Amino acid sequence: MRIIAGAWKGLTLVAPKGSVARPSTDRVKESMFNLLGIDWPGGAAVDLFAGSGALGLEALSRGAEGAYFTDTHAASLRAVAENVRRCQAQERVTVWRCDWRTGWSRVVSLGVPVAWVFVDPPYAASLWDEVLSVIGQSPGGLTHGVVCEHPVHQTLADTYGCLEQRKNKRYGDIAVSIYRRM
Repeated sequence: MRIIAGAWKGLTLVAPKGSVARPSTDRVKESMFNLLGIDWPGGAAVDLFAGSGALGLEALSRGAEGAYFTDTHAASLRAVAENVRRCQAQERVTVWRCDWRTGWSRVVSLGVPVAWVFVDPPYAASLWDEVLSVIGQSPGGLTHGVVCEHPVHQTLADTYGCLEQRKNKRYGDIAVSIYRRM
């Protein structure tokens, strides 16, 4: 697992030990960011199910002004901390040990502009509809949208509040859905 592009291109990242996380493959991560476009639009990235922190750190490498990471697992938080250290990004990162809902509420309460929110929860939890509904009803400073990684068999709605699905691409048994603010 590595940073695909930007300032830290090629930097190797660590994954949490054990089975608490399922890191996005480099292929899916690269495709995901290609769907977003070449240039980061300004604002921060929010990684609600951080795991290794790879998605938020990729966003920082490509120009995000800051990144917010949430996760509930100690192993994931240790991996995020190590990866942030490897990138020397401590001053641009906030990491919270909390659930996704608390993390999103904290970001909204800060009033920071957020370009993209990354949503890649544990597949068994099947949280996509709930997370997208909450973000769509309380967009806070969301300027662009939400990126979801999910199994291809997981059907997501076309809209959630102020969010509208604009792209959906399949990569084997994984899909990436891009929601933009309407």
